[in-house]
Amino acid sequence: MNFSIKNFLKKTKNKLVYFFDLQKERKNKHEYYLLKNARRQKSPNSRQIFCIGKVLSPKEKTIFFSAIWIFVISFVWSAYVFSLRYKIEVPKIYGEYTEGVLGSLQHINPIFASLNEVDQDLCSMVYSGLLKYDEKRNLITDLAVKYEINEAKTEYIFELKKDVLWHDNTNFTADDVIFTFDLIQEAGVASPLQLSFKDIKVEKIDDYKIKFILPQSSASFLSSLTVGILPQHIWSAIPYEQVKLAQRNLQPIGTGPYKFDKLVKDETGYVHRIDLVRNENYYKIPAYIKKISFEFFSDYDGPDGLINALREQEINGISFVPYEYRSKIERKHINIHTLQLPQYTALFFNLTKLDNKDLRLALAESLDKERIVKDVLENEAKTIEGPILESYPGFSVLENKITFSVSKANELLDKNWEKISAEEYRELLKKEKVEYLIKQQEENQNTTSSTENGENVASVDETELTENSTNSSTMDLNKINEDVENELNTLLDPAQIFYRYKKGSEDKKNILEINLVTVATPEYTKVAQLISGYWQDTGIKVNVSFVDAQDFTKEVLKTRNYDVLLYGVLLGNDPDQYPFWHSDQINYPGLNLSSYANNDVDKLLQEIRVAKEEEKVAGLYAQVQEKILADIPAIFLYTPTYTYAQEDYIKGFSVERISEPSDRFSNVVNWYVKTKMVWDN
Repeated sequence: MNFSIKNFLKKTKNKLVYFFDLQKERKNKHEYYLLKNARRQKSPNSRQIFCIGKVLSPKEKTIFFSAIWIFVISFVWSAYVFSLRYKIEVPKIYGEYTEGVLGSLQHINPIFASLNEVDQDLCSMVYSGLLKYDEKRNLITDLAVKYEINEAKTEYIFELKKDVLWHDNTNFTADDVIFTFDLIQEAGVASPLQLSFKDIKVEKIDDYKIKFILPQSSASFLSSLTVGILPQHIWSAIPYEQVKLAQRNLQPIGTGPYKFDKLVKDETGYVHRIDLVRNENYYKIPAYIKKISFEFFSDYDGPDGLINALREQEINGISFVPYEYRSKIERKHINIHTLQLPQYTALFFNLTKLDNKDLRLALAESLDKERIVKDVLENEAKTIEGPILESYPGFSVLENKITFSVSKANELLDKNWEKISAEEYRELLKKEKVEYLIKQQEENQNTTSSTENGENVASVDETELTENSTNSSTMDLNKINEDVENELNTLLDPAQIFYRYKKGSEDKKNILEINLVTVATPEYTKVAQLISGYWQDTGIKVNVSFVDAQDFTKEVLKTRNYDVLLYGVLLGNDPDQYPFWHSDQINYPGLNLSSYANNDVDKLLQEIRVAKEEEKVAGLYAQVQEKILADIPAIFLYTPTYTYAQEDYIKGFSVERISEPSDRFSNVVNWYVKTKMVWDN
């Protein structure tokens, strides 16, 4: 019994302990749930976080905040590494660019543009050709996908792109190509490219395939296909004789990377700005710069000139910077690009006027070309001896070149022309002019006396009349002498110490005189003045005329009104010398500026055009140069560098070699102002 009671009490105690433990546990849980329900959150709020510094010890705070910083830095670094791996930086479609150009536009039309550099610049932006030159001067396809050439190189089949739209969203087809070359060949249109495509047939195979058939092979044919193509649906309604005058020449529609937006004119109607906008439907990757404008100027210097406009940031670039202005634009924010250009400057003799070979040789021997390059061009050019430039077929270093020697020049001139001192020549001119003016005055007085209506004049004291007449004559003679002296001071250069007249001639006043004409640019002005000084030292009177660039074609190239022309020749993409020296290029728009005619040279130039082997072409060009130099139709001076300036916010310019100034835009679609990050696909 005692055992039973003892066991009962023990069990009861255990139950009571369990009961109270259970109650205690239930109470704790109840308090927990009450607290949880009161707070309604499992993590600290912002207020609690900002109070954490009051809870943690200094050591705990150091550990806590260090952990936070490590976490943030790790997260940012991971995001950066991730973006580097899966994102790339690309140009952004953004920005505008305004380029200053010396000159004015005439025809934004590729079949006329070769006569005006401004027109060429604009056509390169607005129009596309079957082929084009890239920034490395490699010939690549443009509107064409590919082409095939037969073995004889007389047939070229071109397959055209099918996804090309004109700027007015009309489809480009083979009909546009056929129309363009038919227009060039039409005599009534008077395109300067007409001779380049003479007797070439263009046939349509289908809507996107054409064939060119040449009468004979031509090494330069492919390079000629860089000419821009015109839209048939725009130009076909315009009569041939009105094409050059059509308003559409100033509102072009092409297929190029930029399209015409607007012209800006001043109150006189002169176009001083043209705006182009990016072609969003361009068949290649569209350009990044939204808008490109051309601002036209008449001068480099002065408050309204190109240089000041660039420095005032009214424009963002200059198409060409002459050497004398380079120091004025060199700034931290300006990039100056020096490009290789196949161009040379020469003195072209008009052989219809200067037919004496000894005279031409003397003029060549009297020039120090090295000094011209050094003093005028500050050595930013290279002297040349002939029309074949370095790296072109047929180039070689000449051994028997004309050297600078004033004494040799004078010896040649002495054969045909006598010398007369400047003082004697001046006195002869003065005497002749004074006698002429006195005679003219006497005739005027006699005429006045005879027109007094036959009335009797009141008698005057004879002595008084004689004295008055003598005084009047003395005053008139003094006035005549003074006027003649002033005229001669303007006419004659005091630096010239002697002149030359034809040997055996009794008229010593008929001196050896040359009219030198050039473009009114700072470079050519200084070069012409230096050349004039050299020739004056040999006794030749030189009259220098400077013609504005916008009038040069009309007043000089069309008329050939000069004895000697100081001018720059741009060879372009093709080394073909035919346009410059063949006799059928003498008349405008031909570029035979010397009116040079040599049957042997004509035959060689024609043979070059059909030659296939490079070695043969080089050999023929060497013969051409040899014959030209023997005839001395020109004095070849120097080949300059082409300097292009842009503000440095323009990125992506990568052109090094150009064939003509407009080639600086060969990678214009890659120019950009800003960039953005995008995911790499």
